[in-house]
Amino acid sequence: MSKRRSHMGFSENPGPQKHKKANLTTEKQKPVCRRRYRYSETGCETSYARYFPHLLKKCTHELELSKRVVCLLDSFVNDMFERIASEASQLIQKTNRSSITSRDIQTAVCLLLPEKLGKEAMMQATKALLRYFENE
Repeated sequence: MSKRRSHMGFSENPGPQKHKKANLTTEKQKPVCRRRYRYSETGCETSYARYFPHLLKKCTHELELSKRVVCLLDSFVNDMFERIASEASQLIQKTNRSSITSRDIQTAVCLLLPEKLGKEAMMQATKALLRYFENE
């Protein structure tokens, strides 16, 4: 008999351990999800799909988004996020620092977006942060 080390000490084990669950399946089952836009439907890695209908309802109640449009918006948001992060990373490398600050993110947004859009983004971000800290 072979001896195996367990968390309690040594124990005797007559052979290889068998799985205790008898109903192991090799097929992947789809998770049950009641959300309107799911990760699996969009096919995107990081999904912001749950936010798009809420934002659209603020503008109009008559329109809905198709799965194709949701995936397109997801890829756009992910692309902008990656661009902003890489620009901020380049900024901190040029200044020989090791962490990204909010000022680096602001500078990256202003460099990537056109002038008016960048200013509007900064105003909206500032308003959102103020609301967040007021509720905290």
